[in-house]
Amino acid sequence: MIASRVHAIVAAGLENPELLARWKQEPESLGAYGVDPSAFDLDAIWKFAGLSAKVKHNGLRFDLPLTFRFLSVCRLEIEVFGAYAAHKAKARTRYALTVEGRIVELVDFLRDWLDFDKREHELLWDVIRHETALAQLRKRTPVVKKSRAPHVVGEIMLYEMTCDPRVVGELLREKSFDPDRVQRCVVHLCYWNPGDPQDIRILELDELGYHLLSLVDGKRSLADFKRISKKLMSALNELGSVGVISLG
Repeated sequence: MIASRVHAIVAAGLENPELLARWKQEPESLGAYGVDPSAFDLDAIWKFAGLSAKVKHNGLRFDLPLTFRFLSVCRLEIEVFGAYAAHKAKARTRYALTVEGRIVELVDFLRDWLDFDKREHELLWDVIRHETALAQLRKRTPVVKKSRAPHVVGEIMLYEMTCDPRVVGELLREKSFDPDRVQRCVVHLCYWNPGDPQDIRILELDELGYHLLSLVDGKRSLADFKRISKKLMSALNELGSVGVISLG
């Protein structure tokens, strides 16, 4: 084989991981370039492409330390970033220029790519949303809202998790990590910036409180909630007593 042709194919694969994915599925297609498919270690090239994409996202480690730790100990780094690099190549889009933008893009990709029938994928989704919520709320100063209707005090982000990501975080800080030690349970969390980015709080809600809080938009009046049920009003008053909402 001509060395220059081999080098060109390797370079093309690294530049466009979508090609690598196609060649891994159909290695015989490399014959069209006049090369022997058996001469290429496509798995090694794929791993290098994934490593390259991971390195380009090292700036996210400060905001997502547990996410990167999870990817490392579960050996998901190359799989995730290789697939992400192929996704960006197929879409013909560049990575965002800012850390905040790259976090948003990575989360958006994982939302569609993860297989939620796999426990490790579920846990990754919980951990990255947990850290993303904290990172985003720390960088925002909420606008003070003036409304006579019930409204959120500060800014919140609501997530339904398949576990308590705070527990996962504690386990990840140990020398070894076993996903089977993480208890599967539905947890409703409210990430709350009450007005001070240095005072981010996490509230664990019951299912009623979680869905009720999602309805508090500063537009629905107290009378609107009263018409629904007394039980709903009781839950609304409880949220008001915590301080996360103002009843107007």
